[in-house]
Formats: sequence, structure tokens, C-alpha cells
Amino acid sequence: MKILVTGAGGFVGAAVAGEALRAGHDVVGTVRPGSSSSRLATRGSRLNVVGLDLRDAGEVRAMMRTHRPDVIIHVAWSGVSNKARSDRLQITDNIETACQLLEAGAECGVSKFIGMGSQGEYGPLDRKIAETDLPHPTTLYGASKLAVHYLTRQLAAQSGMSYAWLRIFSTYGPGDNPHWLIPSLIDQMLDGRRPQTTLGEQLWDCLFIDDIATATVAVAMMPTAEGIFNLGSGQPLPVRAIVEKIRDLASPGMELVFGEIPYRSDQVWHMEADVARLKALTRWAPRVDIDAGLAATVGWHRAQRLAATNTQGSDHAG
Repeated sequence: MKILVTGAGGFVGAAVAGEALRAGHDVVGTVRPGSSSSRLATRGSRLNVVGLDLRDAGEVRAMMRTHRPDVIIHVAWSGVSNKARSDRLQITDNIETACQLLEAGAECGVSKFIGMGSQGEYGPLDRKIAETDLPHPTTLYGASKLAVHYLTRQLAAQSGMSYAWLRIFSTYGPGDNPHWLIPSLIDQMLDGRRPQTTLGEQLWDCLFIDDIATATVAVAMMPTAEGIFNLGSGQPLPVRAIVEKIRDLASPGMELVFGEIPYRSDQVWHMEADVARLKALTRWAPRVDIDAGLAATVGWHRAQRLAATNTQGSDHAG
């Protein structure tokens, strides 16, 4: 099977592309023109990396006619940083882009479209969330994700295409954006700096990146896996416990002081995914628990630092 993964140069997209390759599929991975595809450098001969501006409908149609994928996994999204979540680019760069991607796929016989949604579509419900809960987004990011879901679902129905929408709660792992909570904490502690935190009473559901990828490919491969799926671990932890686990791995013995930063006015207190539907229809289950996932992530950060130090030493020696 040939799978198109948009945003394949990013954290989630690269993991999904890698898992699809490991499962024996051919993969076409799109990246923004001029952006790095270093995460895909060693993925093998069954991967075709395509520089593509998804906003250009003509380029998208041409790419689709050239590669003719069987399944589209749409991961690419503009404005994922916290600072950009209320920017108007959420509308201008994402909604029409997703719709024309699906339409181009329908013209070329794509059998299934899978879109990557977000917990942000639900808004701060502050309890365990099921797919039957009504969305109430509080940012343009969440509202735009929800709009893309409704529009692409309708377009897929009109074209007779199978359709699934995965709402990611929170992911982490090697290679994540350094500004997110977990990688930021790791970097600070590896530097010997005590991070400033809130009291850490929030309950958060974090899923390791490899489990995100296996779930996504499982949905792609299972004909009956259609509709909305929550994608999380289903096992939330207090943020304080996550901080302490990272401390024990990255800087054992470091004294932590909680409560130096106030909670945000829009603080999410309880972010937990009900993943029963996903498990039932795909037989997927998380394989990497929080302790193993954090250990792998801290180990990756340490290795990156060692590699950088060795490179600098080689440069000085030369």
C-alpha cells in the first residue's frame, strides 16, 4: 500500500512515516519547500520525500496524479506553537489546504483520509473526555481543527472515501519541539538549572511518540476504523510527578521548588483521553509507559549534547 503523509518532516509526521515504512508500506512524505527533512534521512528506499507547498492547489493535484497514494494521513499544520494558536493563519493556512488536499485525493482514487486533530477541539472540559463529548474550542487553533474535521468529513462522504479523525491529547519523545514542557524541563535540568514551575497539580495525559505513530498506522490499515478517535495514553499523571520523574533521570538530587509560576487564567486542570473506542476498533494499546518514554527521551537529549560537544571538539582540532 502507498501512504501519503503530509508534514513528514515534523515531529509527528516523521514518526508516522517511519512506522508506515516499518509496516512494509511505500510512503510519500511531503515537507515544506526549503525546510529540513533530516528526520527522514535514514528511512530507506521506499520513502519518496516531496517538497510541496500544500497551499498551492495546482501543485497538490500534480503531486497526487504523480504518486497516486491509497491513503492520505494529513499531519501538516501551520501555527502549532502556543504563540500562534490565536493567529489568523490558523484559518488562512489550514482550512482550505486540508479541503483541497482531500479533493485532489478523491480525484485520484484515494480510498481513505486520516486527519490529525487535537484535544484543543474539546476545550477545557477538565475531566476524562470521550469522542461523544461536544467540542467547545477556546482558541482559533482548536476551532480551525474542528472546522477542518467537519469540512473534510463532509467532502469524504460526498466522494465515498473512508474517513478517520484522530484527536491527539499530548505527545512527547526524542526530537520534540524544545519549547514544549517536557523537552524544556529536560534541557534545563541537564544544564544544571532548576526549572520554575507551577504547583503542578494539573492532570495531563501524555503519550510517547512511537505510540502515536503505531495508532495512526493501525487506523489507516483497519477498514472499520472510521470516525473520531481520541489518541492518548488514557493514564494521566499530575504535572508535578512528571517533573519529578524527569529530575530523577536528568539531574538526580536536584532540589525542586513548585509554585514559583502562577497558573494561567485558562489553565487546563484535567486532560485525559478515553481511548476505549480506538482500542476496540484497532486492537491498539500503548506500548511505552511514562517511565520508559521519559528515559528514552532524556537519553536522546544527552546523546544530542554529546554529539554537539564532539563536533565542536573536532572543529577546534581542525
